[in-house]
Amino acid sequence: MVTDVQEASTLVSERELARQRRWVLGIVNFSHMFNHLNSGIVPILFTPMMGALGFGFAELGLMSAAHNVVSQGMQATYGITTQFVKRAVLLGAGNALLGVTTIVTGAVTGFSQLIVLRAISGMGSSPQHPVGSTMLSSWFEGARGRALGLHNTAGSVGTFLAPLVAGLLILYFDWRVVFVLIGIPSVVLGLSYFLLRDVVRPAPVAGGRALARAGWDAYLACLKNRNLMLISLLMMVGAAGRGMGINQTYLVPHFVYDLGIPIAIAATVLLTIVNVGGLVAPLTWGWLSDTFPRKLVMQASLLLSAATTVWIGEEAVLGVTLILSLAAYGLVVHSRQAITQAMVGDYAGRGLEDAAFSIYFTVGFLSAPLWTILMGAIMQSAGFAVATKVIAVSYLLGILILIPLRIAPRPPAPTAAA
Repeated sequence: MVTDVQEASTLVSERELARQRRWVLGIVNFSHMFNHLNSGIVPILFTPMMGALGFGFAELGLMSAAHNVVSQGMQATYGITTQFVKRAVLLGAGNALLGVTTIVTGAVTGFSQLIVLRAISGMGSSPQHPVGSTMLSSWFEGARGRALGLHNTAGSVGTFLAPLVAGLLILYFDWRVVFVLIGIPSVVLGLSYFLLRDVVRPAPVAGGRALARAGWDAYLACLKNRNLMLISLLMMVGAAGRGMGINQTYLVPHFVYDLGIPIAIAATVLLTIVNVGGLVAPLTWGWLSDTFPRKLVMQASLLLSAATTVWIGEEAVLGVTLILSLAAYGLVVHSRQAITQAMVGDYAGRGLEDAAFSIYFTVGFLSAPLWTILMGAIMQSAGFAVATKVIAVSYLLGILILIPLRIAPRPPAPTAAA
């Protein structure tokens, strides 16, 4: 298959290999940052578009659903797609498509065009998480935690900068021009992927059916791998604490309606304190997981996540302790992605990485909305403090789930893959 790796020493020099590794690290992380920057800015641009194009909140929900369904649905397919197409090509085409659809969105004249473009943009953004993570995992075997931690940090930087960049651009440009400006970097980064020299064996003499069968067999092997299933189960039971859970959905309403904090402070200062953790935590926890057994580091992060989640639920007034609780919460609750992704790479190995990351991201993204709905129901009926305790219990359950997980051997020094 096209992702089979050959010994690098027979193909390229060590200097060339090191240069290629830097290219991979830079392009994958920059494209991840602009992927998140795009996803953060576009919803902000919908506000002036609603009046100009004449659509409302119901149509807004349909656009979001169209983008997410296509993006998350395609993530489940990359374990097979990578049997036929190199990872760099998938990432390059995906980012270029995301950029082009963003640019074209600046020329729409009606809602029907807009919803089609949002669906296509979901197709373009879909390979970044599973394929990008697999690419970094295979290129940086001996430093998976740090490489994937940096990948998560890059995404957090994009999310963090999105409101600021959107505000500045809208201040000086029409929303149509802004779409063009934010689409261009994705096109450039997408084309940059095609400069990567994939270090691979030639594809074997096999038909498309045989390659598809190999991809399907990889999915089945992952589903039979106890360690990979335990990691996936961990993502399911603790999904509420991820960024797409209580952070984005419920923290600001809780501050405003339960604590009486002005929305300007809640949406900027307090939420920023939490988001700053997303800039620091992934790389820090990734380094810890490269230094100490990942299983134990993961269990420590889950325990701290449970404690800080309960802490913010108990804070009832705006003060120093609330700020400290949010800072501590942000530093630990953003840790899990980097560690679990490194664990997926450890336990899958080269033969199953594409299928394993495809399953991992599909499970994570599909389970998070269910947790968000559950948390909303609990908050409505019992309050925020009770909801945070339920989330804390999910973290403690995650610690128990990891008990049967064997501690993976330390990966070898980094070697190349495509």
